[in-house]
Amino acid sequence: MCFKDVIVYVDGTEASKVRDGLAIGLAKAQGAHLVAVAFAPQALMPLYGADVAFADMSGVLESVKAQGEEALARFGTAAAAAGISHEARLMHGTSDEFPHDFAAAARLTDLAILGQPRDGDPLVGQYALLERCLFASGRPVLIVPAAPMEESAGGDTIVVAWDGSAEAARAFSDARTFLKAAKRVVLLAGLREESRHDIGVSADGMVAHLARHDVTAEAIMVTMSEGGDVGRLLLSRAKELEADMIVMGAFHHSRWRELILGGVTLTMLEEATIPLLMAH
Repeated sequence: MCFKDVIVYVDGTEASKVRDGLAIGLAKAQGAHLVAVAFAPQALMPLYGADVAFADMSGVLESVKAQGEEALARFGTAAAAAGISHEARLMHGTSDEFPHDFAAAARLTDLAILGQPRDGDPLVGQYALLERCLFASGRPVLIVPAAPMEESAGGDTIVVAWDGSAEAARAFSDARTFLKAAKRVVLLAGLREESRHDIGVSADGMVAHLARHDVTAEAIMVTMSEGGDVGRLLLSRAKELEADMIVMGAFHHSRWRELILGGVTLTMLEEATIPLLMAH
């Protein structure tokens, strides 16, 4: 499938400028409509605590709103220069409502683009935004690192994490646009000694499935230990393969021992230096 519409979260951070460029490059390549969303909070009490004076909060709220408007203006200028179809939205609401509102908007698009949570605006619940988008939008999420990078997603080599789970299969399907464009696709099949045969068979089956979709892939078996750091193992192997993107499911309970925003997911979100496409 092709991406016909994409939504991206923008804010006043330097990391957001990288995200802008990648989203605009992707929309241009796909001929997609791009929706940029910024947040203008009406209340920040859950983030600041009860000891913050109302006058102080009012000033903060106005400042955050201005930053959102500036981010949208920056995006609009770049999108217009690229000649893509685009729109900008400033969402109003409370900090705890925004993740729900963004996820609802993402349901009306093919792909959501967010930044790494640690590099987002500290006044917005970045981890809550990502978790809500993954679990409530029904759409894949592309997480963009803050480090400077080429303004296009995907690349020559894509690594996909495979454990035979439904979440991993969903991620493969959602990433097909990127996989077709890649020069090399590598399945890292995570397995334990007692499951080597079963995972090996399913990895071969996924390679055959992808081939029927005109995606040439190869499978590499990765043995996991019970106490090993699977997230860092995955990142290490991706680095060895000089990967430009990692694709994986947002797992609950699986051979990757995953808990949402904990374990493998948290490691990947905080330490990945290349785009990470996740689906649930």
